[in-house]
Amino acid sequence: MSESRRVANRLSQESSPYLQQHAHNPVDWYPWGDEALRRARFEDRPIFLSIGYAACHWCHVMERESFEDPAIAALLADHFVAVKVDREERPDLDAVYMNAVQAMTGSGGWPLSVFLTPDLKPFFGGTYFPPEHRWGTASFREVLESVADAWEHRRNEIGAGAVTLAAHLARAGIRTPGRIDASGATSLALSSLTAQFDDRWGGFGSAPKFPTPSRLFFLIEMGRRDENARAMLARTLDGMAAGGMYDWLGGGFHRYSVDEKWLVPHFEKMLYDSALLARAYGEAGLAFDRPEWLRVARETADYVLREMRGPEGGFFSSTDADSEGCEGRYFTWTPAQLREALAPEQADLLVALCGLETSGNFEGGASVLRPALPLAGVAAQLNLTEHAAASALEAARTALLVARADRVPPFTDDKRLAGWNGMAAWSLAWLGAALKEARYLEAARTAARFVLARAGPDGRLARSWRNGVTSGVETLEDVAWISAALVQLYEADGQPEWLNAVKTVLARRLPHYQDDAGALLDTPDDGPELLMRPRTPYDGATPAPAGILAGTMLRVAALTGDEALRDSAIRAVDAEGSVLGRAPEACLALLQAAEAASRPPLTLVVLGDPVWSSTGEMLAAAWRHRPAACALAVSTVPVQQAAVEAVPLFADRGPGAGETARAYICEGGACRLPVEEPEALIRALVALRP
Repeated sequence: MSESRRVANRLSQESSPYLQQHAHNPVDWYPWGDEALRRARFEDRPIFLSIGYAACHWCHVMERESFEDPAIAALLADHFVAVKVDREERPDLDAVYMNAVQAMTGSGGWPLSVFLTPDLKPFFGGTYFPPEHRWGTASFREVLESVADAWEHRRNEIGAGAVTLAAHLARAGIRTPGRIDASGATSLALSSLTAQFDDRWGGFGSAPKFPTPSRLFFLIEMGRRDENARAMLARTLDGMAAGGMYDWLGGGFHRYSVDEKWLVPHFEKMLYDSALLARAYGEAGLAFDRPEWLRVARETADYVLREMRGPEGGFFSSTDADSEGCEGRYFTWTPAQLREALAPEQADLLVALCGLETSGNFEGGASVLRPALPLAGVAAQLNLTEHAAASALEAARTALLVARADRVPPFTDDKRLAGWNGMAAWSLAWLGAALKEARYLEAARTAARFVLARAGPDGRLARSWRNGVTSGVETLEDVAWISAALVQLYEADGQPEWLNAVKTVLARRLPHYQDDAGALLDTPDDGPELLMRPRTPYDGATPAPAGILAGTMLRVAALTGDEALRDSAIRAVDAEGSVLGRAPEACLALLQAAEAASRPPLTLVVLGDPVWSSTGEMLAAAWRHRPAACALAVSTVPVQQAAVEAVPLFADRGPGAGETARAYICEGGACRLPVEEPEALIRALVALRP
């Protein structure tokens, strides 16, 4: 069908950029909803469910190869109801049917391609299907024809298999609760990570390599007391920052490295990667006195503010891997392109530094820019002082960033997701306070208010927002990360509004996610009806929301003295006792919550005027040396009644004589004698570590 004759399908009315990308396919797509499901039931047709997201490279490939094919479109129209879902809008559906495909095939990914009965039970599925039979994989046409034939002639077999699979998925959610030995589980997790660690390049396992922030945050905390953890963290952070996965020109991180060396990335950029990695590099840089990691943290945060923020302050979801139909074209360079964009001496320096004299490290002779040699050696080779080479290098990076801006950029998925904005606000609030960058803190405040302002009258968060339209369905990810962000904002600026806001969110939404056994489910009991309510204690590309929310509840309880909330957090951890005991390295966010739950609530209270140098010194010690499980309460003086109402530990406490800030370490609601010297506070904080 030619472009001039093509008519938009139902997806043209959807707000999701991913769905709109498919609006002009010849496929008669439906969005997930009553219209599609009614038709499937009325006509007794199977549903072909295709799930992806806007920055998904292989989703684009399958679209070009299959969904743009009129013959495939006709085959779908004759035998199926075709439904397209944006996994970022509906992570609940994605979780249910990804679990099903993984159970059927042993693997998963996107695009997710699943066939459902009219009552929504999956019976066959996979991921990307090629246009022709290759790599031992049936073509998409063969798959459609085979499924259509089976639906016509072997319906009973399909029905029985679908019922069996649904029962298997339901059983998979059953856990044996129980209190675990947090210290023993932590040791087991560290041993497991050590066994998987790549001593040469950093990271875990072989190619492809993912950043997996939950491992980094675990290693940061463990690295304060374990040399092996510190070494694994350093090798990994150094490797990622030196590799092409880190955007050396513009800051921010690509999705993953396709090789073990962190050299060539998969070029899509997700908000959650850059948000979480900015904080990971910031925490590690501050804890272990590594200014080069702090630079990566700042450059990544600057990228998020510069390129991923809408005018109202909400953050975009992702940018594509492709531009002009080619993966990586926006981000890669040939020597000729470098020489065209730079002064001769800058180009000579960059070509030599990145080792581009022979052949490129990417397709078509192009290269992902990353230094391959020490700057001092290249400077000597070019008869430059090291200082002159460093200055020329910075000028070259700036010039290339300007030149890159003239290229056709990758597509940006500009929908704002509540949970991902929570991650960004959580990271930026920490960076703003710990690194004394007011603009980061203000950006975090704006993003948090953006999400809260779009909550419904019942407190339900709007999963997705774009061009004034809300869409999607609230999930545990949204509640967990916006709650974490609100607590982090309170710790960063001491304003009671943030603590009051998180208490409201938890009071209104937590009961809809926590079941009678204490487990935190991914979807609420007042949400859309699903085949099953998924339950995911495992970390993935982001830390598991169940672990983040349990840790946040413990933090709020430490600040407010809310024992009921602490009990809810402990029940959430205990509900996953069997998983934590068996594979703690797969559930590090939950494991860190379990560690926090295994000791009395821990809070550091700091009182002092923000303009006093003593207050700044106390807070600097707190941000650098405080254990991860230790909540922070900060108040100006005199302490206002609103501050005491939010955090009762402030009652009857004040600063020292003159302009001297005071810090109190409180365990289980009982506070030690105050300290007034930063060195004394540091010693006390270090002594709190196991």
